[in-house]
Amino acid sequence: MKRFNILWLLFILILLNSCGEDKENTTLQEYGFDTENKLNDQAAISEQNNTGNQGLKPYYVMNKQFGMPIGVMPIPSTWIKQEANAENILFEAPNGVKVYNEIFNSFFYSNSPQRNQFTLQSGGNVKPIKSLQLLINEELKPFIESQGGRYINQFPLPQLAQFDKQFNSYLFKSTPEQRQTDCVVTEWEGPDGKLSMVIVRYFIAQYTSIGGLDWGYTLNSLEAPKAEYESAKNTYINALLNFQINPQWVQTNNQYYAQAAQQSNAAHQQRMASIQAQGQQILAAGRARSQAMDNQYNAWRSNQAASDAGHAKYIDGIYERRNMTDASGNIYKVDGYENNVWMNHNNEYIATDNSLWNPNTDNTTNNYNWQHLEETDNGY
Repeated sequence: MKRFNILWLLFILILLNSCGEDKENTTLQEYGFDTENKLNDQAAISEQNNTGNQGLKPYYVMNKQFGMPIGVMPIPSTWIKQEANAENILFEAPNGVKVYNEIFNSFFYSNSPQRNQFTLQSGGNVKPIKSLQLLINEELKPFIESQGGRYINQFPLPQLAQFDKQFNSYLFKSTPEQRQTDCVVTEWEGPDGKLSMVIVRYFIAQYTSIGGLDWGYTLNSLEAPKAEYESAKNTYINALLNFQINPQWVQTNNQYYAQAAQQSNAAHQQRMASIQAQGQQILAAGRARSQAMDNQYNAWRSNQAASDAGHAKYIDGIYERRNMTDASGNIYKVDGYENNVWMNHNNEYIATDNSLWNPNTDNTTNNYNWQHLEETDNGY
C-alpha cells in the first residue's frame, strides 16, 4: 500500500508548479508568518470559554520580522503544537487528528511578454491564470488520485474568502490593486481509510495602473480517522474563521513598508537630480531618451487598456459575475445568477432565488439596512 500523506502530496504538487525552484513553504507564508503556541494567556482562554466554546486555547501566529503576533485563533486544548518534523505537521491530537502547516504558491502573468520574461529572470513564477475550479480539476484532483487518494466532495467557504480579502485590505500597498478571493473545501479518502480536508484559498490581484496580475492559492489541510473527521473539520474551519488580527502588527507592518517605499522613491529622486547636474548636453540627451520611452509607454498603455477591458470580461466569465445597480444608479459586480440580490452599506450582499425573503425582516440579518439590486447591462 502506498504511503498516503495529504500534506506531502500537496508539497510535491507545489514543487511541480514552481518550475523546480527551492521554495520555502511555511505556515501562512503569504504574509511571512511563523507560529508560536502561548498557553499562558488566561484572559484569551477565558474569553473563548465565555462564548460557550469549552476546551479552547489561544494559538498565536507570530511574525519573525517584527517579533510580534499577527493574530490569534482558538484551537482545542487537545491539539498539541509539533516541533519541526518531516511530515510538516503543525498540530496533532491524541485521537489521531493531524493539522498541517499551510503551503502557499503564487504566479505572475501579464499580456506583455517582456514583463513575463523580466519576472522569470528575477526568479518569479509566470503562469497564465486558471480559475479555482480548473485548478482543482486539472491539478489537485489528478495528482492526489494518482497517489491513491479518492475525491469525495467539495463545497464553497465564502466566509473565509471574505476574511482573506478583508485581511489583505489592511495591508500597505505600494502599487494599487484590485483583489478577488475565493475559497473551496475539498474532501478526500486515503488508501488507509482516513479522511482528509484540503482548503484551497484562491486569490487574484490585478495591477491596473501598471498592468499584469498576481494569482495563486494557500492550502490548509487536515487528516483524521473517519470517526473524528467531521468534528475535526468543523473545529479547524471555525479556528480559521475566528482568527483575530493584531492591530499593532498591522500598524508596524504598514509603517515599515510605507517607509521603505518612501525611501525607494527618495533614492529615485536623488538619482534623477544627479543626472540633471551632469550638464546641458547630457540633460538634452536624457530628455530625448525620456521622450522616446514616454512614447513607447503611451503606446503600450493604449494597447494595455484595451487588453485590460477584455481581461476584466474574462475574469467575470470565470466567476460568472454580472452587473447589478442600486436605486441611486451605482453599479456592482455580483457572483452567480440568483434572482434576488440584497446589499448593505458595507457592500456585502446576499443572493437568493427566494422572492419572498427579505433580509430587513429576518432577525438573523436585520442588523443592517439592505437594499434590493436590479440587474443591468451597463459596465462595459
